[in-house]
Amino acid sequence: MVLGTATVGGRSTGECSVYIPTAQVVAAAFDLGKPVGGLLLIRRGDTDTWRLETTSGRYFVKGYWPTTGGQFTSGGLVEQLAVAMPFEQRAMAAGVDLADPVPPVEPELGWVTRIHDRLFRVYDWIEGRTVRPEDDITEWLGRTMAIVHQLQPVGEVGLPDWWRTALRPRADWDEWFTEARRRGEPWSEVAWERLPRIVELTARIEQLGEVAPDRVMTHGDFKSHNILMTANGPVLIDWDSVRSDSAAMEAGRIAEMFGGRTLEAYVGAGGDVRWAGEDLYLGVARAELQRIYERVLVLLDRMPAPRWMGTRDEVIEQLRESFDRLGQWRGCP
Repeated sequence: MVLGTATVGGRSTGECSVYIPTAQVVAAAFDLGKPVGGLLLIRRGDTDTWRLETTSGRYFVKGYWPTTGGQFTSGGLVEQLAVAMPFEQRAMAAGVDLADPVPPVEPELGWVTRIHDRLFRVYDWIEGRTVRPEDDITEWLGRTMAIVHQLQPVGEVGLPDWWRTALRPRADWDEWFTEARRRGEPWSEVAWERLPRIVELTARIEQLGEVAPDRVMTHGDFKSHNILMTANGPVLIDWDSVRSDSAAMEAGRIAEMFGGRTLEAYVGAGGDVRWAGEDLYLGVARAELQRIYERVLVLLDRMPAPRWMGTRDEVIEQLRESFDRLGQWRGCP
């Protein structure tokens, strides 16, 4: 979980070894006019994001980390973007509410350019805010998800490979939990309590993985942090995680997050979830297994922690919460 060293215009920032451009460099690369001030950092995560104001307007700047990508496609970041950007363009043409990309002067791929061996892209700035609990976006979200799911059917039976990452044999979980107990990890006992549930759900998901009939390409991350509320309504942002998925399984996961009316709107807009039956919300359990799998391996030093995962204490708390949710999961919201 140790970060390295970053450089800004050749000087160290003491964080990560990745190039951070100046406002002038970004403005020139995307023909944005003269900057009015520097890059204003918004967040650091799987990608770094900034706000940039120039004489031609305000812009949202995204700088990709080289290690981003590869989870949902073969290859790495470039291969992921090669899948994601054409689908984003298709969604834009279909009228999906999303941010307007700004083309670079010298494209590396689609809307992305390379500056000092790092990939960047820019959008027009959107004046908006994050979704609040009192915002009713269920109708919009269900309709938008249905439109997205109809853009590019895959035509294959079965769930994609990324569903299977956390579907491990019992022997693996036995090994990891035994090591956790030996090391005195504070989460080891609840891990053993949840093991029968993990084994049961793994078997159900493996069976579903062979028969799911509705694979489509999709945005893949319909979550509140990727939805902006604007004066003209919600906008779906961050299309970098485009992947294939079962349409019904994703609809079930999102309905579990936002409520049953989302599912009603989805079906009303042409979405079909009938085949899934009692397994409609099984994707929620799979996501919990994924969170458990990743955090167990991080805490046992079997894999490096992603930048967004937080401190060791935060990871332990995240793992405990996932164990609790898995124990309470009953297959419906």
